[in-house]
Amino acid sequence: MHNSSLGALLLLALASPAAAQSTEPRPPLFTRSDAIWAGAALLGSVALSTADVRIAGMWNDSTHRNAGRDRLARNFAKAQEGTLFVGNMALWGIARLAKMPAMADVTFHAAQAVFVGSLAAQVIRGPLGRSRPHVTQFEDQYDFKPFRGFRDFDHRAFPSIHTASAFAVATIYTMETKRRAPGATWIVGPIAYALALGPGVSRMYTGQHWASDVLGGAFMGTFVAAKLMKYNHEVRPENRVNKFFLGARNVQVGVSSSGFSATYARRF
Repeated sequence: MHNSSLGALLLLALASPAAAQSTEPRPPLFTRSDAIWAGAALLGSVALSTADVRIAGMWNDSTHRNAGRDRLARNFAKAQEGTLFVGNMALWGIARLAKMPAMADVTFHAAQAVFVGSLAAQVIRGPLGRSRPHVTQFEDQYDFKPFRGFRDFDHRAFPSIHTASAFAVATIYTMETKRRAPGATWIVGPIAYALALGPGVSRMYTGQHWASDVLGGAFMGTFVAAKLMKYNHEVRPENRVNKFFLGARNVQVGVSSSGFSATYARRF
């Protein structure tokens, strides 16, 4: 009996390290390739900036403008961080109400990407203080007023938050489609990114952004969304934010004769 107990303890001791070693480690959120892509995006924006004045001149040539294009540009410009965030949160509420967890997951993460991407862009825009094209009459793409972007809207050009928000949503929708219905990615992806170009192009048309601002915003939105996808689905899928907004026992939405309601319940 004594020998049996010792044998059992020995087997348990040998099995414990094996069990610990079999636990697959979580992947890192950031890798060396992220730094390479960020560097490439920065170099691309700098290279494109050399052509900013010529591109702005073409987009703002009065001979190419008409009422229809002006109206289209104004409508696309409405797809900005506020509308995209509120719109996706509204879809999240509908999905929670309809008990559609997949839709709730996609739309909440899209809203999250818009929020984080916009915040990250603001952190860059404030200290950089790049002036918008119309400030210099489309003649000086290198007009920077350090830290003026914190207090002056006309010096918050790089990167474009409109573009960052649109590309963040497009990236979330495309990557979530790839996770859930890979066969439809070739349809969703091109449509999502084509629509994401609209706000940035419209801002160039109205003299609010240089082409390099739009390129920088596109990278910012795509990068932030890709990192959030990895964090929420691979690194820490059970993080507190996911649990709060997507958990079965936390935020709940409902509709009744008195209207729409949202409640939060937590077990102790």
